[in-house]
Amino acid sequence: MTESDKVTEDQSDNRVYELGYHIVSSIPEEKLAGEVAAVTDLLGSHGAVVIAEEFPKLKHLSYAITKVLGARHLKFDTAYFGWIKFEMEPAALLAVKKALQGNENILRFIVIKTVRESTLWVPKPPVFRSGEEKPIPGMGDKKGDPMKPAMSEAEMDKTIEALVVE
Repeated sequence: MTESDKVTEDQSDNRVYELGYHIVSSIPEEKLAGEVAAVTDLLGSHGAVVIAEEFPKLKHLSYAITKVLGARHLKFDTAYFGWIKFEMEPAALLAVKKALQGNENILRFIVIKTVRESTLWVPKPPVFRSGEEKPIPGMGDKKGDPMKPAMSEAEMDKTIEALVVE
């Protein structure tokens, strides 16, 4: 087996995942970068290769989430939300999930299997062309010709009479 075969074989075992997480809002913004670095280091220690990420931003939650810390039940209605897309072996994922569950500063997280390509939806504005327009049949053309009826008045009367049942 050559070195290139080993690399291809190693890459085929890896899968692409995305981790979405909420960090508790009680963390000061100055320490937020340290918390993100802890999550990234955790992934790196289990062999993950980061593909893309977004630094967490403070978001208002749709509903309050309770976090149990020792004997206290804390409710949060805001949290820092961020995500990381990474590649790693599926066997290491369970250890990462257990470590994230044990982190007191992670309010909630989800790991999903995804694809390497960017899946962000970016709405595109409508395109209006100012060039030539095709005429609509029966509506005249661009040069200002009068509208040409699709059928004569006599043909239209015959069609209507055929449709009317007495």
